Amino acid sequence: MRGGLTAVVVLACACNANAQRAGENAVAEASDAFGTAVGREEIGLYSSTSVRGFSPSQAGNLRIDGLYFDQISQAKPVSRIVRSSSVHVGISAQGFPFPAPTGVGDFHLRVPGDTAAGGVLLGVASYDQAYGEFDFQTPLVKDVLSVGAGVGYSRNSSYKIADQSGEWTAGGIARWQPTAALTIVPFWGMTRHREYDEKPYVFIGNSGYPEYRGVDLMAQPWTDYGMSSSNFGATAHLALAADWQIDAGAFRSQASTPINYEPFLFDTDSLGQGDYSISASPPRTARSTSGEIRLSKKFATESVRNTVYLSLKGRQRSDESGGADSIDLGPATTRWVPQIEKPVFNPGPTTRVEARQLTPGLAYEGLWRDVGQLSLGLQKSYYDRTIAVPGAPSISGSSSPWLYNFGTAAFLTKKLIAYASYTRGFEEIGNAPLNAANRDETVPAQLTQQVDAGIKYQLSSRLQLVAGVFEIKKPYFDLDQTRIFRRVGSTSNRGIELSLTGGLTDNLTVVAGVILIDPKVQYDNDANSESASTLAIGPIPGLIRANFQYRVARVHGLTLDAKIERTSDRYARADTIRLPAVTTIDGGVRYDTQLLGRNATWRLQALNLTNEFGLTPSASGQLTPFDSRRFDLSLAFDI
Repeated sequence: MRGGLTAVVVLACACNANAQRAGENAVAEASDAFGTAVGREEIGLYSSTSVRGFSPSQAGNLRIDGLYFDQISQAKPVSRIVRSSSVHVGISAQGFPFPAPTGVGDFHLRVPGDTAAGGVLLGVASYDQAYGEFDFQTPLVKDVLSVGAGVGYSRNSSYKIADQSGEWTAGGIARWQPTAALTIVPFWGMTRHREYDEKPYVFIGNSGYPEYRGVDLMAQPWTDYGMSSSNFGATAHLALAADWQIDAGAFRSQASTPINYEPFLFDTDSLGQGDYSISASPPRTARSTSGEIRLSKKFATESVRNTVYLSLKGRQRSDESGGADSIDLGPATTRWVPQIEKPVFNPGPTTRVEARQLTPGLAYEGLWRDVGQLSLGLQKSYYDRTIAVPGAPSISGSSSPWLYNFGTAAFLTKKLIAYASYTRGFEEIGNAPLNAANRDETVPAQLTQQVDAGIKYQLSSRLQLVAGVFEIKKPYFDLDQTRIFRRVGSTSNRGIELSLTGGLTDNLTVVAGVILIDPKVQYDNDANSESASTLAIGPIPGLIRANFQYRVARVHGLTLDAKIERTSDRYARADTIRLPAVTTIDGGVRYDTQLLGRNATWRLQALNLTNEFGLTPSASGQLTPFDSRRFDLSLAFDI
């Protein structure tokens, strides 16, 4: 248990089944309830886009096999090259040499092994959804070179926001091990996504909240949306003499969109009535080149295992925004919009934001046998940003803050660990929302900080409890009175989180998490807010997620699973419009068997069994409805 505090990059070549799909099971693989994704399945409290009320993806806190990766928001790495991902907060974040205030999301590559293998996943679901995926791996030179590749297609995966959609994914990955000490893993993955008959984005007004489902929204037949993205790069791990090691990664993330048409329903009231408009956005691109090189040295005394890290992280990023042309079309509802012929739009030029960042760092980790662990980190970030607005002089700015982190864990007993940490970071805040005058514009990186503490207790050999408290402080960005998305104050998320993971019995496994947050916003004096301090819109004040799997002993291969989620009541408008609490229940059956002599898994899921209604609000006022009752049937088999 104590050794698990230290993050070690474990190459997936130790597992020869990375191209196989039948054995994928997020509940079985989760080490805590703070966020685990395996294949298409995601469980836990958090994800790469939501941790403790913030987004690691927006903040720039993503890793690929532990190495810094700056992802374009629309370019999430595909399952053809990534087998799983995990979120690290609290005690699990202390295993990273340079943690971050908004947690760390780590992608684990689908590294090909030394045997030929393959996997297929086929599925159908409600609302005319269907999907298929195929992955394989094969050695080309025994113990030296292996390759893997895959392709996937899903139809109508965006039924909640478009009447029809289709998405292709593809990717290739290799493992080259020219010597026993050196392993290089290059990869490439792409997504081509298209939506047809776009439904409106719904924004709340000041007269209650509408009740609607995504499938209820009415589309305009000529409003289409498209996006193409890719991620490629390589990781390298070189073991040197005397316990020195070099770990390096270089990555390219990019996305492009053609002219896209986006409907909006603004100021929507409790009857579902609002103001309907459609905008046309010009073609845009976003690109980022990022990576990290890290030198580490391990040395041990009789009682202490020490590791020192020297790191250099960097990125160069370019984003385009703006240029949209909008047409107001009058009143509409969440069930009816006026049908019109395609008008003539005149999208304008785009604004380009260029950002460069270079961050050298020094870190130390010490592990005292049967005593505890200490981690320290110091970084200096050099950040430059330039905004090129059409027809105006460029605006540039720079910053070079010192960043630092401190973490400690005390092994109080063989079963009980207490931990605490402090982290000062320099994080991205994200892009301006769709209803901003400067929509999609990337805002500058900001200084942030986090303090947390808690315990990890091994209740039994199979069951583990983590309980912690935290506080995160960041600058707060929102729309001002002119609808410019800019800094208007500061925000503080204080909370409590719990994780219970493991086997309750020999046959019953649980992954359960609870988070309680008090998200406060303190407005600046010039923000012209009606109140100086209020609750932040977006973070869920209270959330419970619990996944259960029960293996039926009398029927070999049969597993029953269930998920219970409780979302607390929360505000959709500051201190005025409150959404009620919602509890949803999912149920399913998993059956492991043989198909033509190969491992296969049938899975049937029934989601939102009681067909509960709920809405997810954002700070910008946009509402996202809960999915209605639906099913998903899939078959995964190995070849």
